[in-house]
Amino acid sequence: MESITKTKVSEEQILKMVRKAFGEELEVKNIEELTEGYFNTAYLVVFKNGYRAVLKVSPRKEVKVMRYEENLMETEVFTLNSIDEMGSIPVPKVLFYDKSKEIIDSDYFFMEFVEGKPLDTISDKISHQQYNAISSQLGKYVNEINGIDGEYFGSISRADKRFSTWSEAFLSMIKELLDDAEEKDVILPYTYDELYLMISKYKDVLNKVKKPSLVHKDLWEGNIFFDIKSFRITGIIDCERALFGDSLLDPVCGFWLDDKNFMNAYMDKSELDKDESIRVVIYKVYLFLLMVIEGAYRQYSDKSIEEWAREQLDETLKCLKSIG
Repeated sequence: MESITKTKVSEEQILKMVRKAFGEELEVKNIEELTEGYFNTAYLVVFKNGYRAVLKVSPRKEVKVMRYEENLMETEVFTLNSIDEMGSIPVPKVLFYDKSKEIIDSDYFFMEFVEGKPLDTISDKISHQQYNAISSQLGKYVNEINGIDGEYFGSISRADKRFSTWSEAFLSMIKELLDDAEEKDVILPYTYDELYLMISKYKDVLNKVKKPSLVHKDLWEGNIFFDIKSFRITGIIDCERALFGDSLLDPVCGFWLDDKNFMNAYMDKSELDKDESIRVVIYKVYLFLLMVIEGAYRQYSDKSIEEWAREQLDETLKCLKSIG
């Protein structure tokens, strides 16, 4: 996906990064840009000995990103390391992380190459039984990820966005989104103040969340890799949007809420109680707001995702208003 946030890196710069990370011994055979992502630039580096690694490069400093996207690479490295330490969840190991800006004016890191296929490329070509096996595995893994407790609610890489309650953290996230929208004159269904008030009235419901859980927050099918023979998950990637908060954000932001196999494996139930249901609607508003607003920052040539998100936002806001 073409995006203004993606940093173009020369082969010479990549080779310098490789030498800094791995030394002079490993010789590079091939470098290939991986185009599937939406934010960071990624390259597959193939070495002459057959070893493969993925290089991820953050946006350049001068590129205007959304407020929550500042310093996302630090969040991703922290999250990958935290999940990897558990030893039971397939995530790529971080091999080298550099934020010195010595080679390029961006942070970058190398991670293991993940074998397998992303689920979104083949989900319509496999049987329901095979898909259910994958979604059940994922539910169990996400439950384990959410079992990593934080000492605060909010941002992993921005100390000024950490809070003692979930309502403070989440309402700060909403406020930042609306500030982003105002900065780019994004037209929304209600005024920015009206939208904030519609959500902030549920502060007490948000504060039913007492435990800050590690939330991946981007578990859509494209970030789930699996083996096409065994139908086992081989990797969960792109953790840069992770935070400590309400674990229910994961099935919402990953679009797994209506998958009963996922929900049963994840929560040991597929039906939510009243407070959980209200929070889900609020999180959907957040998600679709984000998807609408980010189009103004990414400048995608394809507007179909933004248009779909606008439709979903309208419907979800109607649902929120109907709660009373």
